[in-house]
Amino acid sequence: ILKERRPKADSPQALATIPTLDVRADIEPKVKSIPRQVQKLSDHTTLLTRTLPTAGILYADLALDLRSVLDPISEIPLVPLFTRMLTETGTSEYDAVALRRAIGAQTGGLSASALATMRVSHVISNPEDIVYRLIIRGKCTKDKSQNLFNLMTAILTDANFKNSKQRVIEMLKETKAAYESSFRTSGQQYAAARIGASLTRAGYIAEKSSGVSHYYAVLDAIESAQSNWPDFLARLESMRTRILQHCDLVINLTGDEATLHAAPVEALRTQLEASALENKFDAQDWAQIAPLEKATENEGYAVPTQVNYVAKGGRFYPVGYSPRGQDAVIRRVLSLDYLWNRVRVMGGAYGGSCNVNPTTGTFIFSSYRDPNLEQTLTTYDHAVKYLNELAIDQTELDKAIIATIGELDNPLTNDQKGFVSLRHYLDGTTDEVRQKWRDEVLATSKADFIKFADELNTMLKHNAKAVVFASAASLEAASSSLPEHNQLKITTLIN
Repeated sequence: ILKERRPKADSPQALATIPTLDVRADIEPKVKSIPRQVQKLSDHTTLLTRTLPTAGILYADLALDLRSVLDPISEIPLVPLFTRMLTETGTSEYDAVALRRAIGAQTGGLSASALATMRVSHVISNPEDIVYRLIIRGKCTKDKSQNLFNLMTAILTDANFKNSKQRVIEMLKETKAAYESSFRTSGQQYAAARIGASLTRAGYIAEKSSGVSHYYAVLDAIESAQSNWPDFLARLESMRTRILQHCDLVINLTGDEATLHAAPVEALRTQLEASALENKFDAQDWAQIAPLEKATENEGYAVPTQVNYVAKGGRFYPVGYSPRGQDAVIRRVLSLDYLWNRVRVMGGAYGGSCNVNPTTGTFIFSSYRDPNLEQTLTTYDHAVKYLNELAIDQTELDKAIIATIGELDNPLTNDQKGFVSLRHYLDGTTDEVRQKWRDEVLATSKADFIKFADELNTMLKHNAKAVVFASAASLEAASSSLPEHNQLKITTLIN
């Protein structure tokens, strides 16, 4: 009885009892802007500020350029280690423990990470046009802003790399162990990253920094750090020197008027520009990674697991194409109706979804803890048929539109507003681009499903790639039954 009822939809009478919003009457048609003032402080530094009611809390971000100074082949895999070392190795004034205590006593937190994304416009950008930044984030009360800025400067310019060999090796081994656990429990994210790496520079950076490629780089780094620490240290010190000498800096501050006025921005700028060279570096040659992005063969990664993580995707929008907000609505229907029912409810997986990225132009299906492999790949291929035959009524379409708007209108705290505004400044997102997308979401019609299906069919036939994380036995069984053009290139990732 349960199997018979699973694929059946609820009756219209039952659905009508659920309260809903009205798309035309209850949804705000205009995007909400985040205020931002831009001031050029020097040839090296730009200041972004926004006045928000933060109750005396200052939220501060520093963004330094990485694209122009890092070699895309040899140095990108070191960036996650580099950012972690900034806050975990101490400085000349503080050892590692004392630094943690100082951060805890004088600030509300201090962190370092990297941001990699493509530039945003009304059309899909050139895959080489990326933003790649080192981000330092912190917060403090108004009276501690000088302390926060001093600590930000200290970790950037004075982090104690030299005497951190054992700590670095520990960090690398922790990363290795985390990967080997995560491959078995979250394989879908690594499978999707492998697909994205073959399509855009931003995807390449993400995979080299947090994917299978990075795992292999961590193994090499452990060997290098143990056997030749002076050379390994020199690579890290060289990265820091070039980042500081290039010093393409954006300072991003969010606070109330009094808090912003009290922030010693000029002292921060002067400290960080102390190492800056008068002439900035020429951008690194990223063309050398183009051959690495062209690998389109299907991949299978063998890991010790009893379930599968199955992804398939490719380039959905070509470069120069204008992405449509309607596609976000259709993606939601595809995920929460077709994939939910076929992959999760009927297929037995813990989850199944798809995502279309309007910035990179990519589309990816993925499943989570899936007992099936070939069946799931077939389900992905049949999505086109589902969309062409879907008879969605206006009530269900309106629900999907409202849910999509809900994703766009997630409430943001003041620090989140500040960071979103920084991202928009760096990647070029404008209110005009956001408004166009919102208008298109609200204008979604039944006819848009057919257009989406045609483009999905083109992608699946001409440039889709499958990546699967599964046991060796599952991958070998799939290889014996899949057609020759869909065969998986199998790699044993961990035994």
